[in-house]
Amino acid sequence: METGARPAVTLADALARRQDNFLLLRWLAASLVIYGHGPALSGGSGWPDLFLWLGWGDYSGNLAVDVFFVISGYMIAGSYLRRAHLGDFLWARVLRIYPAYIVCLLLCAFVLGTAFTVMPWKAYLAHHDVIHYVSKNIELGKGLAWYLPGVFADNPLPGVINGSIWTLPAEIRMYLWVGAIGLLGILSRRWLCNLVLAALFAWGLYDSARIPLLPLDSFVHLAAYFALGAFCFVNRHWLRFGWRWVIGFGLLAWALHATAFYPFAFGLALTSFVFAFAYATPWYGFNRLGDYSYGLYLWGYPAQQVVAHIAPGLAPVVNALLAWCMAMLAAVVSWHAIERPAMALKSVPAALYARVKLRWVRARGAA
Repeated sequence: METGARPAVTLADALARRQDNFLLLRWLAASLVIYGHGPALSGGSGWPDLFLWLGWGDYSGNLAVDVFFVISGYMIAGSYLRRAHLGDFLWARVLRIYPAYIVCLLLCAFVLGTAFTVMPWKAYLAHHDVIHYVSKNIELGKGLAWYLPGVFADNPLPGVINGSIWTLPAEIRMYLWVGAIGLLGILSRRWLCNLVLAALFAWGLYDSARIPLLPLDSFVHLAAYFALGAFCFVNRHWLRFGWRWVIGFGLLAWALHATAFYPFAFGLALTSFVFAFAYATPWYGFNRLGDYSYGLYLWGYPAQQVVAHIAPGLAPVVNALLAWCMAMLAAVVSWHAIERPAMALKSVPAALYARVKLRWVRARGAA
């Protein structure tokens, strides 16, 4: 913080400073996912997952995904309110998700698969499941394609090419929810948005199977964290943040650990941690780099399967470390060659609309 600057008290104050550590936090979360997948993908033995050992009730990979969805809810709600135009909002979301994802699918199917299948490469490339892997996963429906013919079949976790992509269909559905309540004017009215979020929370508790766009129980869990993030943005003018809130909610979760209220108290503790880390950590040097979290998330799982295939039986942490190095290289390339250029196209629809409108006005004037 600059000397003499008014300290940030609320989330709105922190937003006005235009400095945060969300890039670093997402990068750490993506790295934590790789660490969490180590035991299952390596087949090796080692220390138990740190967060399970600490008694947090879930393993590191799931906790990292929860962090992602809190951040996403906060940022996506803000993204819609800044644009206030459904088409621009959805176009920006497509550019953020699809280009790097499609490249990952294609490279996994046609490069990684060809290199690691036990089938002759011509037979592999002619197999229906190769094209199906790409086409099915591009849909981002509730049922994804996990396998490629003959690839990683002898790994400790056989055949699964990229288990991490299971969260992307849930993410897409959250975008659609934000678009819907934004289009209806709910998102811009704080009292109404809070009422809708409370109703959805109650609906999720008592009849989650009937919530639109949430066909799986795992999606409902992620939607709850996304909604927490969106709630924080909508109520940013009065919500406070800081490490004392993390400690307070953490102690509450500890006190309720053996009760049915623990998941809710833990959710508050995790959400308060997200904003304390983002806004109350006074080092912003990571922001000079790129946003490598998405690429790291996409490539971490395939990299771990490659390591497990080449060097079976490694300790989970060794598998995770070697795979992290491979995935981080892919993430750097993905950001600079695919993601950042794609995001530069966000203004294309608005520019085209302005050009068409200008021509129409000129044509009317000439007439």
